[in-house]
Amino acid sequence: MSAEQQEMLSSLAEIVERVAGVPAERVLPEKSFTDDLALDSLAVVEVAFSMQEHTGIDIPEEDLARIRTVQDFLDLVEHSAERN
Repeated sequence: MSAEQQEMLSSLAEIVERVAGVPAERVLPEKSFTDDLALDSLAVVEVAFSMQEHTGIDIPEEDLARIRTVQDFLDLVEHSAERN
């Protein structure tokens, strides 16, 4: 994992902790938002909007439906950053 990805993961973990109360250390790339971290779809959307505000990167809502794992989310943010 690159330093940029690690920084993004750290930011995401902090946001997940704030939004859903999941300890940041549990937010790992292989974890499923729903199965492992117990976030519902509304919480994932709230995390995405918070991440947009934090990074300034526009994350298309239609892409959020494809997110299953923390790594999926990180890949989406990275891909969205490349488009911006």
